[in-house]
Amino acid sequence: MNKPTLPPIWLLSVIALSSPFAMNVFNPAMPDVVRAFGSSIEVVQLTMALYLFALGISQLASGLLADRFGRRPLMLGGMVVHLCGTVVAALAPNIEMLIAGRVLQALGGGAILVLVRTMILDAHGRNEAGKYLSYIAMSIAVAQTLAPTIGGYLNHYFSWRAIFYFSLLFNFGIALLMFKQLLETNKPMADARFAWRPVLQQYAAVLKSPVYVGYALTGALITSAYLGFASVMPYIFIDQMGGTSAQYGNWFLVVSLGFFTGSLVASRVTVRLGLDRMINSGFTLALLAASVLVMLMMAEYVVAGLIFVLMGVLTFGRGLLQGCAQSGAISSLSGSRGTASGMMGFMQLMIATAVAQTMPVLLELGLVYVFVAILVLVCAAGVMHWVAVRVSA
Repeated sequence: MNKPTLPPIWLLSVIALSSPFAMNVFNPAMPDVVRAFGSSIEVVQLTMALYLFALGISQLASGLLADRFGRRPLMLGGMVVHLCGTVVAALAPNIEMLIAGRVLQALGGGAILVLVRTMILDAHGRNEAGKYLSYIAMSIAVAQTLAPTIGGYLNHYFSWRAIFYFSLLFNFGIALLMFKQLLETNKPMADARFAWRPVLQQYAAVLKSPVYVGYALTGALITSAYLGFASVMPYIFIDQMGGTSAQYGNWFLVVSLGFFTGSLVASRVTVRLGLDRMINSGFTLALLAASVLVMLMMAEYVVAGLIFVLMGVLTFGRGLLQGCAQSGAISSLSGSRGTASGMMGFMQLMIATAVAQTMPVLLELGLVYVFVAILVLVCAAGVMHWVAVRVSA
């Protein structure tokens, strides 16, 4: 059987921008949305927590369906749903409709993101896939780098609705590229009939692999540490430190550039050094940064610039290990890569959902508890990688 032809990596990288951009561009505006709708932090936080939840559900379903019906149709359909959600959010008359629009954005975006990863794994082996997945991680890092800054300025000089109008235009351009140039990498089973039993059997088969679960949770936990910080830092910086959304976007560049740089390094050296050495290096840096942050918070030395710089170090470590952990998980299985990729995204985002919704509660207890939670997540990621390596030895 011939290997499928991978679409150009630049095209997959551009497509991978869409969902992370939409997720992160709105974050700086959340404190202002609380005031605009006369709502509360806990309710507005649902615009992120439920986004993550819907993203996870979408990845779980899309990965499975793509194994049966092909990658391209699911990705194109996902983009249409994503764009519809963006329109709903832009025109939302109340917080409930804004949340509904965000959920629709995520349901479409999840299909796009999971199938970009799956297309790469259709065409490449373990270490080479890790290299290409690091390029995708770099693309996500670009979105995470630019989105908070763009969103912060749009919110500061116009309004939070301008964020969604910009996002609609941006992702419509990506949609046109997808329709014109995206090719299929997996032969769809057109005569396949849906049945619950084989679906559950596929899920069970994926989760029975301790190597898969170990690598998948390594990436999931380190990503949840980042997302937990991103979900609560706007309230800390704007409401407690007196900054503006534009200033927040400027500072967040430090965090996002850390992830971009780490992903760039991983894309260049993963094939030479191997997945596990890259993961260990990333974990060590993330652990160091998280530990220093906790010590600073315990000493009540709260300086915005230092917090962002240390989180930049943590996300540099995340960039080193993220693509490698994903490749280690999915390449540990012999088949059902779409299902495995979807399950990995689902696991990651369910953890991230719980973390994002818990962070405001921890913030009410004290700033130190937020960073203790981040440290615990980083430590748990290291434990999961150790388990994966021991079981696979």
